[in-house]
Amino acid sequence: MRREEVDRGLRAVRRVRDVREQDSRFGLSVALRSVQDRDAEAEAARSRVEHSPAFGTGSVADFQGHVDRIAGLVRLQSQATARAAASRTVADEARRRWQHDRQQVRVVDLLLERRAAERAEARARREQARLDDLATQTWLRNRAGHTDPADRDDQGSSS
Repeated sequence: MRREEVDRGLRAVRRVRDVREQDSRFGLSVALRSVQDRDAEAEAARSRVEHSPAFGTGSVADFQGHVDRIAGLVRLQSQATARAAASRTVADEARRRWQHDRQQVRVVDLLLERRAAERAEARARREQARLDDLATQTWLRNRAGHTDPADRDDQGSSS
């Protein structure tokens, strides 16, 4: 059987696993971009809270409005931080899945390599056996052709 026929099923498995690995790598890249975006949003929200103007002077209603604005900014910052943390969790899971899928592709690659090495080893053993047979035949022919000259004279005189 040819190598293509022997490993056809395993190569099909490799193609499927390779597609899965590519999909998970794409998912990881999307998740990492999302982490960057969410971290930037959280940093912007933190910056808005940090750089919000302090209350100067005004009425009690003005002060209450200022407190409400700051509380709203803090709430937005908290939500942005929570989204960033959730995004990192998703990215961690995407990374774990991609590594698993990449490992699965490598397992199939290693199996294909092992099978190829076994076939090469079997081929080498067959070739060595063939060469041994040829060497034995050559040795037997040479031995049969090189008889002692005294034996040839005896054979020639008895005829």
